[in-house]
Amino acid sequence: MVFYAYVKHSNDDWSARYLITFASRAVADEWWRAVSTTTVVKFSESIRRINAQFYTHNTGRAHIVDTLTTNGVATQFSNKMFFTLLDDRGGRHLSVIPSPDFADHISGNSFFIRSKVTPYDYWYCPLSSDCNASDEIYVSRTERTRFRISLSGRGTAGTVMIGSDEIVITLTNLNLSVNVIASSGQAIVSNAPTKSKFKFSDLLSRFTVGPTLMKDNQKLDMKALIYSDDEEAEWELA
Repeated sequence: MVFYAYVKHSNDDWSARYLITFASRAVADEWWRAVSTTTVVKFSESIRRINAQFYTHNTGRAHIVDTLTTNGVATQFSNKMFFTLLDDRGGRHLSVIPSPDFADHISGNSFFIRSKVTPYDYWYCPLSSDCNASDEIYVSRTERTRFRISLSGRGTAGTVMIGSDEIVITLTNLNLSVNVIASSGQAIVSNAPTKSKFKFSDLLSRFTVGPTLMKDNQKLDMKALIYSDDEEAEWELA
């Protein structure tokens, strides 16, 4: 689904205003990673991301539209996004972009993780009465657990995460990490990793919902959460 963002000049409130149309939200985040880390410093030092749908640029140093045509910046995105020049402040027309309900993918923040197809299905890690986490993570429609998602390197808090990034998923209230039992694919929390590395794209697409749990011949409101090498489900952060 296409994703939109506004751009304004950082030094005035009337000129060089744009609407950016991205092929998807993932493309927007990947384009920003390329721009913010380019060695062409006039771009990386002057274009700023205020939030997922608002950027600023200083045309005296670097024009944001030139990110798609300047070698070493973001030319690889030229067929995945485009810029539309908006009226200056004196104009009477402004394209109002949709504001979808989404969480910004910022490293170090905490999130609920829910199904994109059935957004009432959440990842859930039960806690015992003495606040020790159980081993297994489930999918539930009545309970949910908040997880902290961070890039695996140090000093990465505040970075926008993209699909190729290696991440660590932890509980927010206990020093336990999300891992996978290699033999079964069951998602668990543990101190010692059983699957040492996840990519951010793994979190969003490589976990699937297993069978419903039973107790005393009664169905529980919990299903197994299974890691699969095939992309079988879609998850989102909330």
